[in-house]
Amino acid sequence: MLLREARQGSSEALGELYARYGARLLAFIRMRLGRDLRSGLESRDILQATLLKSFQRLEQFEGGDGTALMGWLMRIAENEIRDRVDYEHRQRRDVRAAVPIDAGGMEIAARVRSALSDAVVNEEAERLGAALERLDPDYREVIVLRKLEELGFKEIGVRLARSEDACRMLLARAMVALTLELRAGR
Repeated sequence: MLLREARQGSSEALGELYARYGARLLAFIRMRLGRDLRSGLESRDILQATLLKSFQRLEQFEGGDGTALMGWLMRIAENEIRDRVDYEHRQRRDVRAAVPIDAGGMEIAARVRSALSDAVVNEEAERLGAALERLDPDYREVIVLRKLEELGFKEIGVRLARSEDACRMLLARAMVALTLELRAGR
């Protein structure tokens, strides 16, 4: 129902939708960027660009539930990350070549920004991202696949080339390690 209202142009529904998924999407972006890429790319800029693109293309989304929506948003985010990395490598960022956004784009960006302000400023997402960075890469990956992408253990097993049971055990160990990291980082 919320998704239908957002597609019909309800700014309240759109804001609630993005507030619901914004923090998880930011954590996903931070993990996909990693520490090295985050030194040159801002996670929140990628989040904002992702949500802006999703707003502009919401009518193209064919899923009907939150899991499908989160997967769709993560694919947009991954494409945005790839595009930004490619741009950075090609251009090496010449500040004199920067072009201001036109006034029409500013109106859309302002609507999305106001809808996201609560989700983007979430301090807990940053704590979680930092704790995830300190984990073993296998632990990070299984947490992303299960908790953010919401894949089943069969799908995770295919992606990680492990059995379903091995993926369950890996996730259990990863969650223990994440809990310990979160406690240590307080």
